[in-house]
Amino acid sequence: MNTLTITFFFLALFVASVRSFLPIRTSSVVLSPTNWKSDTNTRLKLLPPILSESSSFNVAISDDLVDVLKYVIIVASFGGGLIPAAIAGNKAMFETLAGTRRGGEEEVPEDYDPKTNFDPTMMDTKNRAYVESSGASGPELPGSALLFPNERIPLVDVIAIIGRIQNVDSLADWANLPSTTWERVSTTNPPMWLPRATFKVNMRKAKFQSWPVDPKTGEPVGGEELKRAEEKRISKTGALIGDAALDAVWDTWAWGASVTTPDKVDATLKNYHSTADTFKLGDFTSAAIRGRSITGLSAVTFIAIQVIVYGALFVAPALRQYANIDIGFGEIGYCDPETCFRIFS
Repeated sequence: MNTLTITFFFLALFVASVRSFLPIRTSSVVLSPTNWKSDTNTRLKLLPPILSESSSFNVAISDDLVDVLKYVIIVASFGGGLIPAAIAGNKAMFETLAGTRRGGEEEVPEDYDPKTNFDPTMMDTKNRAYVESSGASGPELPGSALLFPNERIPLVDVIAIIGRIQNVDSLADWANLPSTTWERVSTTNPPMWLPRATFKVNMRKAKFQSWPVDPKTGEPVGGEELKRAEEKRISKTGALIGDAALDAVWDTWAWGASVTTPDKVDATLKNYHSTADTFKLGDFTSAAIRGRSITGLSAVTFIAIQVIVYGALFVAPALRQYANIDIGFGEIGYCDPETCFRIFS
């Protein structure tokens, strides 16, 4: 049990102790501490069958105390692991929704082995460093506001990435990723899992091939003026590429996931980058928005699950027990039939 669980436990015990001195409710009679000892039959009705039949057990537990103890057990059982995990999960969720999807700044573990670790690029601190701005000129990616990025996404940054991708094999050496060499995996069809952080490093190290063109017009994407201003800079080895642009490209095929597979990448590239030198900007933006929307849908689902769980385990029982308000979510907790206010009758 952690500190929070212990605090809940003793708080509930304190409330139970105080309530045990109050008049005790039953379905037909109210017993106070003054007439408690005089009404043995009613007292025994309050005990579980196994205890009421025992002549040596001479202690009675009120309905209120039983309900409070149930509440204590629930908090002690579920609160210890659920609450801290939910706090961490919510923090990560809101950071992701705010555009903070850095994926590559984790500390290198002491037992790190690039041949077996899920991410073989953890030692490449230069290319893993988060880039807020590449210093690119020109317009932003059209529709980038719908991606809710943490930083500006210049169109040039996206072009710098697409110009380094000829096909699915430009992203990684899929057959030799660490996931393919793990123990107890298929040797004929091993899992080929590419992490987001590895993709970012590979793109920054990849050679720029050519400035993509619009397949309909044959003109450079972004226009001739933008190409003349930026092609020399982005063609250099190690040219700065903002993480927000890399995340936008990543989400077109990963849909919010932290890993991807070659089949997903290949299928997505056929939609907006079917040949090495063409790029359908509109289709790319649509794919990025769809991928980002999956993250939003997942967040809504996660919040809904929390409302149901916390409502059933903590909020609803407490309102019944201490405020005589029934909001549904199960039947744990005592709500006086005569004065209980039911939201959903």
